[in-house]
Amino acid sequence: MPWIHNSCGEKGGVGKSIVSLALAEYFLRLKKVPLICEADRSNGDVGRAFEGKQRVIYPYFTEDSDQIDKADTLLDEVLASDTDAVVNSPAQSHRALVQWLSQGSADLALEEGVQLCFWFVTSGEYDSVTLFLESLQEFDGIPHILIRNRHFTDRLTYDYSDMEANESLGTALQAYKVPVIYLPRFGSADLDFLKAHSLTFGEAISREGGLTIAARSRVKRALTTFFSQLDALEIFTNGTSSNNGAEPAPKTPARKKRSRAKKSVGDSSKDGDS
Repeated sequence: MPWIHNSCGEKGGVGKSIVSLALAEYFLRLKKVPLICEADRSNGDVGRAFEGKQRVIYPYFTEDSDQIDKADTLLDEVLASDTDAVVNSPAQSHRALVQWLSQGSADLALEEGVQLCFWFVTSGEYDSVTLFLESLQEFDGIPHILIRNRHFTDRLTYDYSDMEANESLGTALQAYKVPVIYLPRFGSADLDFLKAHSLTFGEAISREGGLTIAARSRVKRALTTFFSQLDALEIFTNGTSSNNGAEPAPKTPARKKRSRAKKSVGDSSKDGDS
């Protein structure tokens, strides 16, 4: 059964594109060629990196009810090819995704075996974690994986994505059985080179990629660290994942009032990781 792996996070600049590129490379390491879905129309780094190298489609989610079908190609392509997909979502796409699902767009695809997984990338900041907690509630039944981007959490005094110091988050992670993955810190110059030359991670660490041997070594080590965590995930070890011990059967999401009240997340005075 094919999976749709949605790299999301709502907040801009948290590292969704890096996670999408890394997930795509991980599938290639597993000898699987994923469908690349570039939904970020303003900064389509992932689509550019894979364009002309493997199948790339460009669906997008919109709150405009007259254009709700713009994302439908995603499901058609996944079902037709019976292939896992990696979706690079833009910032602030949450409401559009809620609307798309709440109108029943994915019901038949889910009945045919398509499964969804949200890879929620967080900077560790308060608003980023608040959005994650809201996503857990709004998309109850859809598996989530929390990605802590060390590029941010290394330097934060208050790291709200630290489940050991944040009671609200820790409780939610346990209740929804959410795995926590750490995205290693990639060198900024190394990532800029990838983006400037539209390279995949696989190309970046090859001799033909153009990076220096030291840069290639750094990228390779970071990827190895990330991949070692993915190896232990249930969705890759046996093809299934679950919330509360059951097969994911997404409920029809309903709109909920978004809250930014600090008490919904809790406080943390623990220093960031070093």
